[in-house]
Amino acid sequence: MGIFWTRKVDADHFIPITRTNRQEKIWSVLLFVGALVFVFLVYTLFDKFNSWTAYVDTITTAIFFVGMWLMAKKKLENWTYWIIGDIITVPLYLYKGLIFTSLQYLLFTIIAIYGYMAWKKNLNKSPLTLLK
Repeated sequence: MGIFWTRKVDADHFIPITRTNRQEKIWSVLLFVGALVFVFLVYTLFDKFNSWTAYVDTITTAIFFVGMWLMAKKKLENWTYWIIGDIITVPLYLYKGLIFTSLQYLLFTIIAIYGYMAWKKNLNKSPLTLLK
């Protein structure tokens, strides 16, 4: 995935921050479902469905997987996936008694909101103009 992030269009142009198009939205849904099925199979194989929290964890893992893919492609919507996943994860970890991890995800939520706002402000601008 990192190859998308660092790849140049040519010697002077980099991939700008953009919104997802229809095809990328379809791929996002397929990636979410694929990741969900994969994580579900892994949890089943290792007999990890011992609580309802395991089912929520499979969903957040798939959400974060799509967020990472979209982030690598510099798509604004990646932040939406991070925010949704974080909002689900904060109370989940509180419920599990993992207070510091829950606070960490609360901080991640705040960072993701700021990330969304910064990327939206710079939507479709060339990274080279942002460096000047």
